[in-house]
Amino acid sequence: MIPIFSSLNMMQRALQVTQSAIQTTGHNISNANTDGFSRQRVNLTTWLPYPGVGINAARGAGQVGTGVNDEAIVRIRDQFVDLQVRDNSNQNGYWGALSDAYSQMEDIVNEPTDTGISSELDGFWQSLQDLAGNSGTSGTGTVVLQKGAAVADTFNYIAKSLGKVQNNLNQQITENTKLINNYADQINALNKEINKQEANGFLANDLYDERDALTDKLAQLVNIKVTKEPSGGNPSPLAEGKYTIELVDANGGSYEPKATLVDGAGMSNNHLKADINTANASSPTVTVSMVQADDTTPVSTGNLTNFSGKLQGLIDAYTIDYPSVLKSLDNMASALAENLNAAYQNTAGYSDTKGLFFLGSGSGTDSGTVTALNIHVNSNLSGSDVTSANDGMPSGDNSGATAMADVIATNKYAIDTDGEEITLKNYLQGLIGQIGVNAQSANQFTSNSAVMLDAAQNRRASISGVSLDEELTNLIQFQHSYGAAAKVITTLDTMLDTLINKMG
Repeated sequence: MIPIFSSLNMMQRALQVTQSAIQTTGHNISNANTDGFSRQRVNLTTWLPYPGVGINAARGAGQVGTGVNDEAIVRIRDQFVDLQVRDNSNQNGYWGALSDAYSQMEDIVNEPTDTGISSELDGFWQSLQDLAGNSGTSGTGTVVLQKGAAVADTFNYIAKSLGKVQNNLNQQITENTKLINNYADQINALNKEINKQEANGFLANDLYDERDALTDKLAQLVNIKVTKEPSGGNPSPLAEGKYTIELVDANGGSYEPKATLVDGAGMSNNHLKADINTANASSPTVTVSMVQADDTTPVSTGNLTNFSGKLQGLIDAYTIDYPSVLKSLDNMASALAENLNAAYQNTAGYSDTKGLFFLGSGSGTDSGTVTALNIHVNSNLSGSDVTSANDGMPSGDNSGATAMADVIATNKYAIDTDGEEITLKNYLQGLIGQIGVNAQSANQFTSNSAVMLDAAQNRRASISGVSLDEELTNLIQFQHSYGAAAKVITTLDTMLDTLINKMG
């Protein structure tokens, strides 16, 4: 027979467990709007039945239940969904960085509009056509100079603006590398605190959430692999342990040797270091390596490449996409200046003392190296220096103006190093088209990855998110449970009163 005081102990545990469940429900409700919070639940199990198994165990009808036990307070989390969120976040970070870079590029190139290079080249070509039809007038020559200057100014503006964005990408690479290191520092600090709590048998649910939120942010910047290391001491079987975070390539493969950003076993962490080489402005490089947390001592992981995420997107835009477009603009400006200067030198208005039409860094007869950034019209020239006739040809000849006009729309040149000959207009159209295709592709991949990320985050929210309706339902249930347990205690109290005071 179970002693009546044992029944009182059973109901005392029921009150305590129910109060713990109510407390946990309140915690969930309080953090319904907290970013990264995972709803928590009290795991309830039955207490050991009476009597226990043994040769001296009391005999009776059978074992009788002795109540409830709150085994642990756990957070509701799905590791597989977490992995999906991080994978999609990583892809979205990469394509988002490229999409943003191309969006700025499209805004600067500004095609097709009335103020882009294409429109300015059309205006320059038309001024040369007008010159061919109005030979011998200085007014048309002045217009040619003005339209040529507009072309050069447009080249200058685009090259300068793209260079500014490229410098901004340089800074973003540095800032995001620092952000990665900051996340690694914080995760390592959380590992240490979690280890302390787990060693004493506790489950650090709120710290787990904080660590996972940082891990999600880290996954957006670089591709990572997370493994769990058991804590020391006497941890609960439900303890999640410490995180070891390894930097991996875009395919999820480990580097050789492994690039460990956070070491859960050793409770330490390393940093990433991005060395940006701008010595060759047309072909900058970024070398990412791993160093110890002092930011100076190298870790023998070699050069880390192709790790995806936002940092990789910034690096690709900085070292590949923007240099490629700037180089194409330089090739085009150089080809325009070289071939138009050659045609201009044959005209009757050309003078050795005044020099060429388009110049680079030099002035007068010294054209210098022509780039999109420095191309300009020779300030020594006046309208009378730009004539329609070639040198030695009779008055009324327009072959000089026609030859200069053909440089823009008719003649073909090997503008790129591949040797293929193409007109300047077609080359520009191809460049603009390629920028548009790349931008559209980046936008599409960004959109697709965002949809996948939203879906994964919604799945996580359906599992780990707090539903106020559900919590209020639980609260009512626990309230009734508490009241029922209290009623049982009242009943037991009446029984004790009868047993002690009224039996005689």
